[in-house]
Amino acid sequence: MTDQHPLTDEMCEGLVSFFLESEYDYIGMRAAADWQLEQVIAWLDDTDCDDPQETAQRLKQAMRPQEDN
Repeated sequence: MTDQHPLTDEMCEGLVSFFLESEYDYIGMRAAADWQLEQVIAWLDDTDCDDPQETAQRLKQAMRPQEDN
């Protein structure tokens, strides 16, 4: 593992550069990403499925829709 969060400053800036004003914005983005990862890990722990493709499909169904597709 690395000491650097995978959501780098450059990635943060590229995602929403017009909203970011300080390094604290990056901290918030990283905290949200970490929280989401914790939720996925908890979901996987509670899901009984040995097939990776089926697990991925179930995860997609369990996630809240982000937009109408």
